[in-house]
Amino acid sequence: MNMKQTKRLYTLITTFLLVLAATTLALAADAPVQFSAEPFISASQDNAIVIKMQITPDAEYHFYSRQQGDTGKPTSIAVSPSPEGTTVRYPAGVKSPDPILKNKTTYLYEGAEEFYITIPDAKACKADLTVSLLLCSNVRCAPVRKSIPVTWKTDTLTEAETQPWWKQYSAITPVAPDKAVRSSTPSSSKNADLAKKLGVQLPSSSGSGKSLSSSLHGKTSSLGGTTSSETSVSLMPKRNLAPKHEYKFTPRYFLKALEVSTLGKAILFGLIAGFILNFMPCVLPVISLKLSSLVAAAQITDDQHRKHMFREHNLYFALGILTWFSLLTIVLTSFGLAWGQLFQNENLLIGLTILIFVLALSIFDIFPLPMFSLTGRGTQNGNDKWSAYSTGLLSTVLATPCSGPFLGGVLGWAFLQPVGILVIIFLSVGLGMALPYLAMAVVPDLINRFPRPGAWTGTLSHIVGFFLMGTVVYMLYVLPIEILPDMLIVLWASAIAAWAWGRFSGLSFSRKRNIIVRSLCALFVVLTMSVALKEEPQARRWNSFTPDLFFTEFKNKRIIVDFTADWCPNCKVLERTVLTPENRLRWEEKYNVIFIKVDLTKEDAEKQQFLEALGSNSIPVVAIFPKGEKAHSPVVLRDIFTSGQMEDALREAFK
Repeated sequence: MNMKQTKRLYTLITTFLLVLAATTLALAADAPVQFSAEPFISASQDNAIVIKMQITPDAEYHFYSRQQGDTGKPTSIAVSPSPEGTTVRYPAGVKSPDPILKNKTTYLYEGAEEFYITIPDAKACKADLTVSLLLCSNVRCAPVRKSIPVTWKTDTLTEAETQPWWKQYSAITPVAPDKAVRSSTPSSSKNADLAKKLGVQLPSSSGSGKSLSSSLHGKTSSLGGTTSSETSVSLMPKRNLAPKHEYKFTPRYFLKALEVSTLGKAILFGLIAGFILNFMPCVLPVISLKLSSLVAAAQITDDQHRKHMFREHNLYFALGILTWFSLLTIVLTSFGLAWGQLFQNENLLIGLTILIFVLALSIFDIFPLPMFSLTGRGTQNGNDKWSAYSTGLLSTVLATPCSGPFLGGVLGWAFLQPVGILVIIFLSVGLGMALPYLAMAVVPDLINRFPRPGAWTGTLSHIVGFFLMGTVVYMLYVLPIEILPDMLIVLWASAIAAWAWGRFSGLSFSRKRNIIVRSLCALFVVLTMSVALKEEPQARRWNSFTPDLFFTEFKNKRIIVDFTADWCPNCKVLERTVLTPENRLRWEEKYNVIFIKVDLTKEDAEKQQFLEALGSNSIPVVAIFPKGEKAHSPVVLRDIFTSGQMEDALREAFK
């Protein structure tokens, strides 16, 4: 790498940063969406002001409705000032698969949509509307926040009732502050009558349970399964609820000098925070790989060539850091995520765990990865650039969940700013992390300060390997405990694949053989992951039994009730062979049923009476309740039965 090539690389890094920042600022300043707002007066509402606001995205874009789906940021509209009685009316979105995450269901606005803001105080003569939404095409997303000032003179306004949109306005339920939503739970006397017919005694205290119309919260594992047999979920669409309390505080920060309020201070603290990230525990294992590469480069005998290699290593390592921060900026701003939130994705955690484990195996000479060798093989084989760049990427990925000093205040302020400002601050953090390596590239004579490789490098290699194994332990600790046994199987398979890679491929074998062997090793790991980490089907979760919950939907819904207990082995057999998530998903779609689990692990007189009312005193028991008057005559299966018998019982119950 001569001086001319070095200058070109410096120019590439600088241009990369400038172009990215300029492009993002331009996109943020001219989002592909238009806003308009027009005030009217409503005589039927005591001359209240009705503002019709239209949001029109470009043809290839959509945004998300107020209804709660699996993905997307719901559109929100704030009004200032907001006198008592102010309301916002959001049109219903179109229910469909998310255009980006096809396996998720959401509610979209796919074209121009009209929103209505009603202000009872016409004398105010002005209002500021603040719209917050997530604007997406099929390949990218960007959060948009727009403030729209609206002014009016009451005597010049057109009557809202004369407009063609008035019927739509009247049909939409307004969202008002402190609006209570009441569930339509049957009266206690009706519950008592039904209980009497079934022979089940209701508890004396009202409100001891929740109806299925309520949001019944249960713990759900991060891979989609439940962590408790009594987990329950909401079976009714979530409604737009205004906050019950108004949260207004004036916080007093203990270290006020570290709080960020200006762009200049944010950039300065971002540089410092990025520099400190190099010394955080998350990053140290990979930084040790970087230092190992520099030690390996120190063995080159030609002084000029040694300096060029040293400079090249540092520049490509810095480029890897800046690349990841650039990608991180795009992802976080596009999907409205926060710093470190990517590490809530188990797939990313699983991938990183396997990658770091494989790197450690390579360092322990289970199989060769020359780019991470301490012996200089990477330099000799031409892998030095990729080695430096890949370790720069990896170190920055691992730095993401770490929060060093200054970073909390910097990012806390940055995420409240426009997208362009957020990009600049993120890049300043990345530049701060890359500074030590850029500095070493500027002063290549520092290579002479590094010791030459010798027998001690083997010990250093093993120390680095143990660092990486410690990181694997940390990653396993972060992963949900439910998947730890499966992850151990995957790591075991990865170790076998690494051994086979090193044993049956290499420089002494033909290229064709190496391709076949290494492809089979990678395929073995992928297949093991697909089997061991197979995601549970997204069947409706079991709802824990309460009398109010059961009688709310009794006669109105088709219900499957399972009586079980932790001490009942036959019950566990049924759960693994018949009442599996796959079967429940199929029955849910075919018969439109809901599932209720009665857990008899602990003695409960109420649940026992329910069981006895079905003519049983032992478990397992499954009762299938049809809708309507037939609900009083459920079909009951006792003891062990098959999926075919369950299917026959469902057909008999619902015929």
